[in-house]
Formats: sequence, structure tokens, C-alpha cells
Amino acid sequence: MSEEFIDKDLGKIAIIRNVRAKSVIARRKSGYIQLTVPDRFSMKQISEVFQKMKPRLEVLPEKPVIKFSADSSFQTFSFLLSIEERKIKNHYMTLKDGTLYIVCPENTDYNDSGVQDVIRNCIEKAMRYEAKRIFPAKLTALAKQYNFTYTDLKINKSRSRWGSCSSKKAINLSYFCCVLPEYLIDFVMLHELCHTIEMNHGERFWQLLDSVTNGKAKQLTLELNKSQVHW
Repeated sequence: MSEEFIDKDLGKIAIIRNVRAKSVIARRKSGYIQLTVPDRFSMKQISEVFQKMKPRLEVLPEKPVIKFSADSSFQTFSFLLSIEERKIKNHYMTLKDGTLYIVCPENTDYNDSGVQDVIRNCIEKAMRYEAKRIFPAKLTALAKQYNFTYTDLKINKSRSRWGSCSSKKAINLSYFCCVLPEYLIDFVMLHELCHTIEMNHGERFWQLLDSVTNGKAKQLTLELNKSQVHW
């Protein structure tokens, strides 16, 4: 069940509990602020952290939202988006030859939030399909190239983490990695493969990651950290 409270200055504050979260992370959404908090935090702890964060939250910029229309230009590493209008009653999508075609009824109102949700859901469905189709072979090839072993690969829809690796060497990759250029997708995979040997981010981890990225571990990490999922 979702939790929320109303702040007299900032309005609605939505709380998302995450068992993997180690600290409180704030994001401004459309019309409210979302707090991702460690699952064990009590409401009292959340309130105390919120009050300390509040001065910064008051100037926190709203996360940009991509608005899609027939004129939109949007591309993932494996497909280009094309939005068309035809004399139909319902939206539909087709992924063919590297293009995701989303067909909308004539005179669609792209300012309608419901329309935006339909288009985003279509894109996410295509990204999930492409991730499941392409990521396993890419991960296997990188593991073989650099002599790593892993036990499993799962594709998830995490917006806050590109990937993760369990103590059992099982790797999770977000299908939102599809918004990254291919060399950063490879870097995410190499990052998680390095965790099959070094589970923390200590010196030996960075040395290992440097060894498989031509000494560019920190540079690529900074570039990855600047990348975001905008919806």
C-alpha cells in the first residue's frame, strides 16, 4: 500500500519503500515529490530526514518529462520510434526492422496524459522485448571475452538502478538500459560482471573494472551517472 503525507509548503509527498535503499532519495515528479526510503525506516525517521532535506527540496527542479507526438524523435540503441495517425479507433504498435511504429487515431490529443501513458507503455513493452532478445547474448559474449561466470540473468523495470548482481552471481539488468548508447550498455554489463568477483566498490573492484574497460572505469561511470530515464 502506498504511503504519503501533505507538507504545507511542498504539497504531496509520496513514499516508496525499497529494501535495497540505503538512504533517502528525493525526486520531483509532476505535481508531487517522491521519497524513496529504506524499507526499515519508520514514519518518524522519514519525517526527520524530510525536514533536514526540505530546504533543498524547495528548489529541487522538476524532472523533465518527454512528451510524445507525431513529430517526436526518440531512439533506443536498437529501434527508432515512429508515431503515425490513421483512421482507427484504438492505438496499436508494431516493432519491425528496427522501428517501433505506434499508430494513433486521427486527431489524437497528445496533451492528454492518458495518451502519453499509452505511448510510454508501448515504448516500454518494446524495450522489454528487445532487452530479453539482445541482452542475454551480449552478456554471455562479454563474460566469455573477459573470463567471468554468472549464474542467471533477469530483466527488470528498475528506474533507479541500471543493473545489480547478487551474492550468488545472478545479474539483473533494467530494460531501461535500452535508452543508453550501446557502449554504456556494455559498461553496465561489465560493471555487474565485475561484481561476480568483487561484491563491493573497493579498490580491487575499480582495478578489475579498469582492466576490462581500457582504464576508463571512472570516466564511463561519470558518463553513466549523467544518463537518466525521463519518465
